[in-house]
Amino acid sequence: MSKAEDSSNNFFVIEPIEMSSESEPEELEDLDDLNDIKHEEDNLNDLDQMITDVKKEGDQMPKSNPIKTDKPKPPGIVERMEVVDDFIRNFLIKNQMNRSLEVFQQEWYELSQKGKLATDGMGEVPDVYIQNEKLKEELKYLRGELDKAKIVAENAKSTYDKLRKERDFHKMHHHRVQQEKRKLNHDIDKLKGLHLQYETKYEELSQKYSHAMKEKMLLKLERDRLVAKNDALQRSLQNVEEKINKEKEPGSPTDKLPLVDTKANTKKAQTKNNTPFPPDDRPNPYAGTQIEPQNYRNAILNKTYKGHMMAISSMDMHPKKSIVATASDDFTWKIWTLPQGELIMSGEGHKDWVSGIHFHPKGSHLVTSSGDCTIKVWDFINASCNHTFKDHIQPVWGVKFNDTGEFIVSASMDHTCKVFDLASGKTRHTFRGHVDSVNHVSFQPFSNVFTSASADKTISLWDIRSGLCVQTFYGHLNSVNHATFSLKGDSIASCDADGIIKMWDVRMVKGRSQFDAGPYSANSIALDKSGTILLVGSDDQQIRLYNETTQKQEHTLKGHEDAVQDVAFDYNSKMIISCGSDATFRIYQ
Repeated sequence: MSKAEDSSNNFFVIEPIEMSSESEPEELEDLDDLNDIKHEEDNLNDLDQMITDVKKEGDQMPKSNPIKTDKPKPPGIVERMEVVDDFIRNFLIKNQMNRSLEVFQQEWYELSQKGKLATDGMGEVPDVYIQNEKLKEELKYLRGELDKAKIVAENAKSTYDKLRKERDFHKMHHHRVQQEKRKLNHDIDKLKGLHLQYETKYEELSQKYSHAMKEKMLLKLERDRLVAKNDALQRSLQNVEEKINKEKEPGSPTDKLPLVDTKANTKKAQTKNNTPFPPDDRPNPYAGTQIEPQNYRNAILNKTYKGHMMAISSMDMHPKKSIVATASDDFTWKIWTLPQGELIMSGEGHKDWVSGIHFHPKGSHLVTSSGDCTIKVWDFINASCNHTFKDHIQPVWGVKFNDTGEFIVSASMDHTCKVFDLASGKTRHTFRGHVDSVNHVSFQPFSNVFTSASADKTISLWDIRSGLCVQTFYGHLNSVNHATFSLKGDSIASCDADGIIKMWDVRMVKGRSQFDAGPYSANSIALDKSGTILLVGSDDQQIRLYNETTQKQEHTLKGHEDAVQDVAFDYNSKMIISCGSDATFRIYQ
């Protein structure tokens, strides 16, 4: 091993020398070889002594805090610090000062060659500067990472706020669902209790119904038996009458005396003679005319009359005079003067609520329909009921005369419409096709066609001669409560339980316009003489006027305290009349 000493810095460098194992002798041949071995052992002892001295001197030197590095230094290698000239070169290269670098290199080389450059006293660049540069780079990198972390934190904060809001929303929704669940459970328990209460009543009613049906069948059998017996007696009576007539002399006045009720025979003779249907080619006087609509924008409530004890379900205007007829749930109908509101006549005879009413075209008769499944025709002159039709098996909602006054059409809850002949007192046709209750019927002016509005969401046209359906209009999404023709007969106005009003083109068989008076049910609709002003009464106690030409709502009439059941224009279009469930009819002018 060799030892090198730097007197200025007291710095030692120890360089290891490899020893070869081949120097060990295998055998001693002579004495000279033995002396050489002894000499080498002395040298080894001297080397050990030198190492011991170096260690002692190293222990006596002041210890400094070395800079800790991640990688351990290999043995025998000394780290040389960066000198000033290298630092200057690196600085110029780093800042891209190429010309300054060339000048510095040239002057440095010239001074070094001339010996004028003293490099011993220049010193070295301290490690603190290098560490500062490294720390600056690390600080720059960490700041970049910090900015990225801030962005991530902002995104995380917004996500957290969003999740917190969603959590609060779902929490509120959960509470609401829990409340609804508790309410539904309470209602279910209540319904279960009611079900148990009504179950016994239902069984009792079922038994009563079974007994009633049995009694009904027995009564039918008894009736058939009595009818057969009556027919047999009638035949026997006719035979006896014929025998008596043969025994009498010809020309005797007694041969003209009837033995049966002449009134009954007259009725039987009349039932055989059906009234012929009117021709189709009769002209409509309004078809080619242009009628200007009236201005109802300034109409207000003028008078209110308490007409009945219960709700007024329907009304009709006299065709020639300022008279209105009302039908009520109190089983009666009444006739009033307008605008005085004086009672002219009152009729009783129905056993249930009166649902529909209509004047004869001549104004001499009145027809009413009722929940007792009957239709009655009333004569004003004789103040009596002329006819009672009992063909329907469920309540009748409405009735109408045709333009000649010879036929009546009805709408019933039994899904059918019927045409009755006043002269013969017979049902001429039964119109089947609707799959739900028929709520209203109306004749096309001066025609044999009528329209029916049904709870099956359709409107149908029927021909009373053939008894067939001419056309069906589809478009309503709920029960159609009312449908009526314009005076020209080319349009139909309808309203349904959703408050939707539609105008239909009869020739094109399609909808022409639509208005929304919902969400309350629209119960009745009327058209003025021009066919462009629509009057609609609804369950929200209001009456609305729409103009089909402008497609706008023109006016709203208020005053009723309950649902408006029927609306109409008077015969000269100067007044608006309405009736409702508050048992009143009102006049607007």
